[in-house]
Amino acid sequence: MDTSPRTFRLGGEDLGGHRHVCALFDGSDEAYQFLMPFIVEGLAQGDRVVHIVDPRARDSELRRLGETGMDLVAVMDSHQLEVPTWAESYLRGGRFDRFAQLAYIGQSLSRGNGYGFPVTRLIGCLDWAVETPTVTRDLLRYEARLDELLRRRSDVVICTYDLNRHSARTIAEVLGVHPVALVSGLLRTNVSAARPSARDRILAAALQLFYDMGIQATGVDSIIQAAGVAKATFYRHFPSKDDLVVAWLRDPHTRWLERVRLRVEAHQAEATEVIPLFFEVLADWLETEGYRGCPYLNSAAEITQLAHPARVVVTEYLQEVEDYLVDLVAAAGYRDARALGLELHVLTAGAMALAPARRSGAAALTARDAARRLLDGAERD
Repeated sequence: MDTSPRTFRLGGEDLGGHRHVCALFDGSDEAYQFLMPFIVEGLAQGDRVVHIVDPRARDSELRRLGETGMDLVAVMDSHQLEVPTWAESYLRGGRFDRFAQLAYIGQSLSRGNGYGFPVTRLIGCLDWAVETPTVTRDLLRYEARLDELLRRRSDVVICTYDLNRHSARTIAEVLGVHPVALVSGLLRTNVSAARPSARDRILAAALQLFYDMGIQATGVDSIIQAAGVAKATFYRHFPSKDDLVVAWLRDPHTRWLERVRLRVEAHQAEATEVIPLFFEVLADWLETEGYRGCPYLNSAAEITQLAHPARVVVTEYLQEVEDYLVDLVAAAGYRDARALGLELHVLTAGAMALAPARRSGAAALTARDAARRLLDGAERD
């Protein structure tokens, strides 16, 4: 893999170490004026380019790219250039889900490495948000979390907004969550976009590395390097790796049940339909998370020492999942909710354990069908 130094120039200026840029343009013509050189530069030096576009603009995008003289068929066949639409990224399933989109971005960047490209330049057009204004808060949360994700990668993501389409308030808010912005063709650093604390950067690095490599295979030095902190800083926040593992397991980004629960509740389903819906949302979550499974079950399998402090956290969280399922059973009016909830938990754990092995969330749908049969034979009040 080519690891030679790379340049990232946007608007004639070097991005330096910035990896997450908000680009404001006055219409599509100005956007292409600045983005096309950025795309061509990347392809020329062997980077991968992904440009997420309005489906109505995809043909125009390909035409403009072809006019640069590049071999469009070759770069697309090799996956060096991809031009997905909103429906294939931000709006899969017809709506915006910030957790799903973060997973999509992470998977897309990782695929670039799998194809043999050391760096991916991803450009995302966010103008779809104009047509769904209720997502603004989720969009801002997504942008803030994306900034954390990119701090431990060498890839670059450009988020573009058309000044003619978004309100002044929206523009001000999105500028606030980007460390740097291209405004009127000039790069401007956002001093108000505070860099996450050293502790947060360490946790963010642990989140990625523990998932990708496992707890035992991830050394402290790898985490320190990914977080960009000094060794003394690491040990000031976490006296040992065990302390970091415990903090990681307690971190909101690791606690998957909350994300699944919120998506279940958003459907406002009848109590009797919530349990099957839970497994359907779980299947979708497993897919969007890259089939990584449950971090708590994974940790329990890796950490065999009974005295390890993380085992207590794992036990507590698994009990929390079981209690949630028991509450769903009770709300649906079934008797012996505790016993049924435990059986549903076994189905859940089995589905989550099979997902990484089979690279599929289908086991969660099988668990859904099994749960329906189980509940059909259960007594109700």
